[in-house]
Amino acid sequence: MRVLARAVAIAFALGLGAAAGALAHGQSSWRKVPAKDLLLIQTRYGQVAIELLPEFAPLHVARVRTLTEAHFYDGLSFYRVIDGFVAQGGIGEGTAATRDHPKSAKLLSRWPPLKAEFDAPIAAIHAPFVPTRSPDLYAPEVGWVRGFPVGRNPKAGREWILNCPGTFAFARDNAPNSATTEFYIVIGEAPRRLDRNLSAFGRVIAGMKYLQKLHRGDPNVDHGVIADRAKRDPIVWMRMASQLPVSQRPHYEVLRDTSKAFARWKAARINPAPQFYVHQPRPILDVCLSPVPARRLKS
Repeated sequence: MRVLARAVAIAFALGLGAAAGALAHGQSSWRKVPAKDLLLIQTRYGQVAIELLPEFAPLHVARVRTLTEAHFYDGLSFYRVIDGFVAQGGIGEGTAATRDHPKSAKLLSRWPPLKAEFDAPIAAIHAPFVPTRSPDLYAPEVGWVRGFPVGRNPKAGREWILNCPGTFAFARDNAPNSATTEFYIVIGEAPRRLDRNLSAFGRVIAGMKYLQKLHRGDPNVDHGVIADRAKRDPIVWMRMASQLPVSQRPHYEVLRDTSKAFARWKAARINPAPQFYVHQPRPILDVCLSPVPARRLKS
């Protein structure tokens, strides 16, 4: 057990230690997350930080910014939480027209369904694609764009954010163009079957441990919706960092996926703790098991 624990510790150090080691190579190895793209969710357990990537779903990013700035989500809840899957938050299942909310009709007229933004033209993404160069079951190519896990089809000229742990997206009804206000965050295994079927446009860069504390629903009862409202964890508040006074804003940086430090980090993730393995695994990098390091700066 001590050998296994040591190997796990080494793997962890290799995965995250390269990010810390990048400090020696200057601040150019890291990029700052703009306040206008930093979404904060305050839970009863702690604060979750999410970076948004507008190029992939501009309509959805505009909607969540507007809703957040209007304090729409404050006091609502994580009403559908499924272990190993997602935490879904807002006013209730499906679109804004729900009997769970007393103002559902007015909400639907104010926040009409959005056109689906399941993927985006490669030409519209003004950032390099950094491939894993490993095979993938769901996409011709996978890699990172600005630290986000992304799938790509070069022949079709399309890219999309993958449903990896930490992905932030809007939920919808069966109709493709039916998302309005509800969001979900992947908190378990990567449900890659959802790729290009929902509009994904963000990723958690801090606070996943708080989402893991949310009360779970029974996946076999009403698709995981928590019937007892008293057991639903509240969304204490949501804010864009740009809404907060400068002195109160948290500041985050993400390791640049185009940096030499990232290349070293990626190489370490492909083959961590080689001395531990009896049967050496193939050098394949799972993009969903390789979240790009982020760090919060001291105030």
